[in-house]
Amino acid sequence: MQIEVKAGKNLAKAVNGMTVPERSRSYRLCVKADALRFAKMYQDAVQTYLAAIMLDRNEIKAYSGLASAYKYLKEYKKAINTLLKLIKIDDKNDEYFFELGVCYLSDGQPAEAIQYLVKAIIINRENLEAQIQLAIAHELVEEEDLSLMIYNKLIETNPDFLKAYYNKAAMLMGMGDYMEASRTFFQLIKRNPDYYKAYLGIAMSFDKMAKYKDAIRYYKKFLELKKFSEDSVFARNRINELREEHFSKENRFTLV
Repeated sequence: MQIEVKAGKNLAKAVNGMTVPERSRSYRLCVKADALRFAKMYQDAVQTYLAAIMLDRNEIKAYSGLASAYKYLKEYKKAINTLLKLIKIDDKNDEYFFELGVCYLSDGQPAEAIQYLVKAIIINRENLEAQIQLAIAHELVEEEDLSLMIYNKLIETNPDFLKAYYNKAAMLMGMGDYMEASRTFFQLIKRNPDYYKAYLGIAMSFDKMAKYKDAIRYYKKFLELKKFSEDSVFARNRINELREEHFSKENRFTLV
């Protein structure tokens, strides 16, 4: 018992003697800037991050937060310049390269985005969002074959990553391959029957293929899941148009 008491006193003495290093002023400014950014006070956040960088040119947290604030302000060129400085300090973080690629895409520079998204994937092959954005970048530079290859690989290796199905199907629609697009949308709702956008995609694909009965059917299925939205207004109007143009005599369909 005496030994235990003595040991306890020694431990308490050791803990009391410990000192926690005080955070740098630049770090404390970053914490404040983060709070401003989360409160959507982006301009104030920018000024605070810049103040932190003035104190410490290697403060990673400041560059990362600053780039994010610029992105929310849609000042993509400033976000890009900030991220380029950041990856000079730390070139091992896939998220920095991913964000850089996204900013290049947002700034209308898909060709520039590709190299940084590829780098993000090399660093972290589990970064599925980077792969999606890479597929989008290839599509924007009219390399649809590469986009399809990426989507197919994503679906093969990550069958529950629903965004890959949706993006692939949407791209196929843009290419005019409505049959394959509808097949991909069907694969998607097989994985998740509540994915309402897929029903709209199927309906529009059938609509484009002049399969109007099927189109109406899937417009209605979409409306069952999503009654109120701009797309819902479109779906209702399109049902009425199809009835008037193709089924006015038979009048077999009624809108719920």
